[in-house]
Amino acid sequence: MKLTVPPNTPEPPAPPPFVELALTIAERAQIEVQLAACFGLTAEAARTWVETTARSGACFGRLSGGRVAASFAAEALPLARGDERLAAVMVQSCYVHPDFRGRGYGLERADIAALRRRFAADAVVLTLFDDGLVPYWRRRGFEVVQRAQEIDLSEYVRRAQEAFSPAPDERAVADKLAEVAADGAQVTETDGLVLVCYPGDDAVQELIVRDPRRAAKSVAAAADLATVAPAAEPDALRVRLKTVMASPGDLELVCAIDL
Repeated sequence: MKLTVPPNTPEPPAPPPFVELALTIAERAQIEVQLAACFGLTAEAARTWVETTARSGACFGRLSGGRVAASFAAEALPLARGDERLAAVMVQSCYVHPDFRGRGYGLERADIAALRRRFAADAVVLTLFDDGLVPYWRRRGFEVVQRAQEIDLSEYVRRAQEAFSPAPDERAVADKLAEVAADGAQVTETDGLVLVCYPGDDAVQELIVRDPRRAAKSVAAAADLATVAPAAEPDALRVRLKTVMASPGDLELVCAIDL
């Protein structure tokens, strides 16, 4: 029997490199539609997300035929452990348009290295909504530095004094509050803490520790946290942590901010 050898299959064209987007009106519109589709955001929340990125971070995209085929947003994430500081950059809203999936348009190790250089960062961090994506990001040089779990607020604050945790400046806090307000969240600010709860959920889903030492005293006193969960003991509030990965993966981190 004679075997027929098929002709050599040509290599698919390499995807265009990621470039920093100017976020023109057309680019913003495309990204807002994709954010709404990929993450279930309202039009207002998607618009706020893009506006926040334009103000405090940067957006990178692979362009094909004038379209944003893939994009991700990134912004500086200062980390603090006591008086020690670490420069990190967080990645968010990474997506590939359905028309371009399966063609190598996603983030690769070289893109992560370029991102660290762009932000002069010690590490890149990201939040996972689905732990099934852990292998995907491991192939890109990330390791899990925080597992999804629920812990007491007092335990979270204790960890924040011992591990690196986000140390956003006042502008970053204002941006985050505007973002969660667009999502209909309830925000409670106390001495050293900003707690974010969403309707119908009894756990704190996002938490900003402005000052771990002050926050620890605030949790110990607990009087001004009662407005968050009137039916519960304030010091028994629960904080819902998400899985966080980092590159390099030796970062000791505690984080309850939705990156």
